[in-house]
Amino acid sequence: MKRRMTFWVTAAAAILLVTGCGQGKAPQAQPPAEQTETPGSAAQPETEQQKTKQTIALYYTDDNLMELQKEEQEIAYTDDLDKYKQAIALLEKPKDEAHAPLWKDFHYHSVTFDKGTLTIDADGKNVYNLGSSGEGMAIDALKDTLFQFDEVQKIVILVDGKPTESLMGHVSIDEPLTRQ
Repeated sequence: MKRRMTFWVTAAAAILLVTGCGQGKAPQAQPPAEQTETPGSAAQPETEQQKTKQTIALYYTDDNLMELQKEEQEIAYTDDLDKYKQAIALLEKPKDEAHAPLWKDFHYHSVTFDKGTLTIDADGKNVYNLGSSGEGMAIDALKDTLFQFDEVQKIVILVDGKPTESLMGHVSIDEPLTRQ
């Protein structure tokens, strides 16, 4: 009888051990994050509801650097700063193959806007090979693109956080660029 009892105790222990394996705590379902809704936002994801679409004019040149070429593209932005950054980024990417970008491979550290002044802190590692007429056209393309936004009254271009006389050595940018 003692053998039988030992057998059953051992069998019960084995069954408990086998059924207990792999039965850690199951992950609890996370309650959904609280979402604040604004009127009319129930059906749209947050990122899409806040984007404003606008068609803007961008300026490039022809292959011979003879004149500025206007091209319209649509942007979708969340705030004014995002709008300016997108406009600057699109100066590198014409859709029309007949247009050549004047701001190709342009990198910047930051873009800020305060009281009508848009400040672009350009990366000092940018390489420009446009000559004097190309530099003038590049500055004009930047001005024409950014001054289409009524709130932008001045554009300041810094290089690595410091004022600079010129980007390529030909056109003075030591003073803020202003509307004509």
